[in-house]
Amino acid sequence: MAGDDFACRSNVGVAPQEQLLGIKPGSRHLSIGLPAEHNGGEKRFPLTPEGVALLTREGFAVLIERGAGEGIKYSDLHYTEAGAQAVEPAEVFRCDVVLKITPLNEEEAASIRPGGLLLTLLQPQYQSASVLKVLMQKRVTAVAIDRVVDDKGRYLFADILDEIDGRAAIVLASELLSNRSGGKGVLLGGVPGVAAAEVLIIGGGLAGRAAARAASGLGALVRIFDNDFYRLRATQLEVGPSVFTSNMHPHVLENAMRSADVVIGTEVPDRGRLGMNYVEMMKRGALLFDLCMDQGGCFETSSCSEAPCNKVYEQCGVLHYCLSSVGSAVARTASMALSNLLVPLLMELNDPAMLYGHIKTDDRLRNAVYLFGGKLTHKELSLRLGLPYYDMALFMSMF
Repeated sequence: MAGDDFACRSNVGVAPQEQLLGIKPGSRHLSIGLPAEHNGGEKRFPLTPEGVALLTREGFAVLIERGAGEGIKYSDLHYTEAGAQAVEPAEVFRCDVVLKITPLNEEEAASIRPGGLLLTLLQPQYQSASVLKVLMQKRVTAVAIDRVVDDKGRYLFADILDEIDGRAAIVLASELLSNRSGGKGVLLGGVPGVAAAEVLIIGGGLAGRAAARAASGLGALVRIFDNDFYRLRATQLEVGPSVFTSNMHPHVLENAMRSADVVIGTEVPDRGRLGMNYVEMMKRGALLFDLCMDQGGCFETSSCSEAPCNKVYEQCGVLHYCLSSVGSAVARTASMALSNLLVPLLMELNDPAMLYGHIKTDDRLRNAVYLFGGKLTHKELSLRLGLPYYDMALFMSMF
């Protein structure tokens, strides 16, 4: 009878018969692992449920460690409804690609699959030689997403995180100046008859301009210092003529430091970190935010532990806030921004068999690699940790 290939007779009539379909080579989709962040101060997460839904719809397998999304107030149910599987930590690290904000610790490095691909922020101040040695033994390839560029050479991930950090610093400063947080009880924008708080910003890049916009919007008196004329011009165009701009003239900077209620360092000055003498001249109870800990810090008094934390410490009578990411205070917003950028990047890496080929052909991704098949390809990390360095171009010529 017609259809004999697809049905068989039974005592209840004709029943459907299963037919095995062949799987074409290269048709398997990537599996993506989302481990939890166990470092105290880090709340950001690489993918939101909306991002997971887009990936699973395209055939990706997404595995998330149970409870991993709680830092951005998403439950396991939100992720499983989007198509992810909530699993134990060990299963997450066996995926083709592991996404994480901070560098792995030793336990996580021991769990990652040999030859796997790791996408994380570089955060050199948190990189450990012992962890990197484990990843090198396992021939892991690691990509710093904050070093990935677009077709125009812009650092998409780094830029959006800088902007979030700049804005978040002003939000936190407003809170820390209040009596409720033990501050002086100063309203950042002031009121009629009472002077506004003074905000001093070092660096006119994206983070500096974002902080200037946020502070100016709240009514604070904003001063921004940078030796780049075009950055200062961009600041005035974006924020308005009310913002005070200046080159890094020592006397002008010293006067601004003396009167500032909040100082935000977004970049290390060309001549190096600002010395303790600058901090000592600040008002007692003033706030100092250092947003460039991954560059060694903007101030001599800035210090950060080897792992993210959310401690605020006092030195020279000034409260120091020196985390690698102030944006962790607004982790959900930051996670949404990261997810929006990561999803299209992962879409391009869909075929597990083409991961290394994609790195070779895509300059945007290749220049962000800091471990390639277990070889350290980042010179600054090599010098800092005393590990052997290999030029990425050597590996590309081998393909």
